[in-house]
Amino acid sequence: MKALILDLHKNLKEIMGDQMDSEEYKSYQAAFDAFDWGHSGKIKYSSLQAAMRRAGQNPTDIEVLDIINKIDDESGYLDFQEFCYIMSEQSKQLDQASFLETGYKETFRVFSKDEEGCIPAEEIKFVLMHLPGKITYREIDDMIKTVDKNEDGKISYSEFRVMLGAIPLIIPNFPTAPKKREEDLKLDPLP
Repeated sequence: MKALILDLHKNLKEIMGDQMDSEEYKSYQAAFDAFDWGHSGKIKYSSLQAAMRRAGQNPTDIEVLDIINKIDDESGYLDFQEFCYIMSEQSKQLDQASFLETGYKETFRVFSKDEEGCIPAEEIKFVLMHLPGKITYREIDDMIKTVDKNEDGKISYSEFRVMLGAIPLIIPNFPTAPKKREEDLKLDPLP
């Protein structure tokens, strides 16, 4: 597998075609050159994350380790063609994520009619019950209870994304207030 990936890197023009414009190329070259301290045409794997950030990406440590594991030829270095390939793949992933996010937003706007920018749970139930397929009212209720973390009977955009399978934008921590017992609510008689 690694050999196949490395073979793909060998001819940058064939891989990239017209996808990479000259500004993007220059940006990648400048970022790469900033970490090619020995002017050998290679950078260390340990410099990959910093070089990617300099070129405009913001990969996590885990993403960088995954990339290195895919391209590792045990040399500890990667050349400019490999760097361009990595940057191109990262850009594609970001474009796909952006496309999904746009889809979530557009779909949400179709349903969101209230002043707070939320979808009433009843509207979600109505729509889901009328879709082709066998979704039961109980399944819909369970789904809404799962995503409606603040239990306000409305689905916010973040909750809607989760319902569609996306990662939450915000991971809220809703502390549960202890319920008052009836005894605690009784007032003591005045002395």
